Amino acid sequence: MRYAPLLALALGLLATPSVAQPEFFFGNGQDPVFREEDMDKRFAKTRLNRALREGTQDANCAQVVGAMFTLLGETGALFHKRDENFMLEPVLVQALSTQLVSQRFPGNAFFVAMVRRVLIDKKLPPEWLVTAQALAPYYPAIDLAKLRFLSDGVKPLDSFLLTLPVLRERYNEDVVRATSVAASTAEALFRDNYLDHELAFAGLEVVDVRLEKPKKKRLKKGEEPEKPYMVARLVWVEPETPSEAQYEFQFGKPRKRAKVDITAKLAESQYVDLNKLLRGTKVLLRGRFWEYKKGITSVEMRDALVFPERDWTKVSGLVDPMALEACPLAINDLTGLAPLQPGAFGTRR
Repeated sequence: MRYAPLLALALGLLATPSVAQPEFFFGNGQDPVFREEDMDKRFAKTRLNRALREGTQDANCAQVVGAMFTLLGETGALFHKRDENFMLEPVLVQALSTQLVSQRFPGNAFFVAMVRRVLIDKKLPPEWLVTAQALAPYYPAIDLAKLRFLSDGVKPLDSFLLTLPVLRERYNEDVVRATSVAASTAEALFRDNYLDHELAFAGLEVVDVRLEKPKKKRLKKGEEPEKPYMVARLVWVEPETPSEAQYEFQFGKPRKRAKVDITAKLAESQYVDLNKLLRGTKVLLRGRFWEYKKGITSVEMRDALVFPERDWTKVSGLVDPMALEACPLAINDLTGLAPLQPGAFGTRR
């Protein structure tokens, strides 16, 4: 991951070519390697890093640190093996570039440095988690579940590019539109290419979560019976297009939107309290893409983790501009290229 431009990709801006091959989604099979560079060593000496490790008593800086932890949790749940890029929702990319960047504080560079620290260490620094937990009551946007997930070690997806809508698009291109000469092998080839990968599906709605007992079967000698397991049943409904959402009154029957039913056998250890997960909650699901029904009308996931999603379009802001200006640690001690700026805390570089 290079420092030059911020390599945060917005999911809504990704355009997959219709002729995309599996390599487009999964790369060349070689996981990216993150090694410490000079900028990483500089970051370790910054005031922001000190606040991440030790906390802050400054109310203005608490907003800055809280925003950084919030962004880190959102992107950390979608780290992947394909390449060095990382994912951040378009709304959060906009918030980062407009609310955490000023003449004296390159918040985007600091955020990349935080992401690199986690990827180099292969986990969230334990001191950062302690700080985030102490800050969370005062900055509720922080998703502690996602930060705890990172603190147990980075577990990258095979690709964050292969979302559920993209998977349906690939099925339509590779199988549905296959000619007669290719139809006999198209389904099998699709299964070989895309099944059994670690993926993440966003925008799912909880239908139910329940404890299920495995089907009884005759056990072989020395074989232990399978334990009951938690299963989440979810649904993905095709979002309205901008033109559909724009008009309140429409003539005729509304267009029937596609939906996909998802059954997820959950991992034994979860980072959220499943007892508090309500029907209708929007969630992100991470797990192994295990099976599907023809047409991608239903999907089965295994060893899955579930995280509630927040509608960031309804969040007014991550940092108040005055708080960023007044925070004494929001200075450019990472690159040392900021112009001289007079302010309430004296002249700083």
